[in-house]
Amino acid sequence: MIAPPPLPGDNRIGCVVDDLADKGWSWQPGLLPDTLLRALREEIETLDAEAALAPAGIGRDDAFQVDRSIRKTRITWLDDSSDAQRAFSAWAETWRQALNRHLMLGLFEFEACFAVYPEGGFYDRHLDSFEGARNRIVSLVVYLNDTWDAADGGALLVWPEGASEDAPYVATLVPEGGGVVMMLSETIPHAVQRTERLRYAIAGWWRVNPATDGIPIPIS
Repeated sequence: MIAPPPLPGDNRIGCVVDDLADKGWSWQPGLLPDTLLRALREEIETLDAEAALAPAGIGRDDAFQVDRSIRKTRITWLDDSSDAQRAFSAWAETWRQALNRHLMLGLFEFEACFAVYPEGGFYDRHLDSFEGARNRIVSLVVYLNDTWDAADGGALLVWPEGASEDAPYVATLVPEGGGVVMMLSETIPHAVQRTERLRYAIAGWWRVNPATDGIPIPIS
């Protein structure tokens, strides 16, 4: 049984909040608690060894497709079916509450998946949500690797809001285990460089409250 992780310290919350408000993204090394990191890494390694992950695609619903010229990775969705996943959901919930309290984003529901990039895996520059779609508001990336350095590739490249396709990126984030990235889904372009070894992560997204006939669904 994994105990629910504590709320991050006020200094870390403040750094994330300030970063999101000022530049739209935040990089926080070592933010995921070590016990949770080890449990999630063990689970993703087991799932990958059992071939339980499927090739990831791009687009949603009728527009969904698997295009290995744009994205080469494999995923499986988290469903709270293990102690580690439930503890992660509790950890993510503390962040949902903190972001709503400080930035009043109205974040309501969360979805996440394990993501494995094989050797040679990558993901071209993209946004996690089209502006105005409101289906994803804040993106979360949590790295589950054991050890990693720049020579292993697989870095997350980040561009500022509004950057053109030929603009230089402003950050190269090495996917160190326990490191966490949060960014505004509609406005921050990003990409994953080709990786030279297996790369483990969780990708997640917070959404606003869905509505039926214009009436928000109440929080249970």
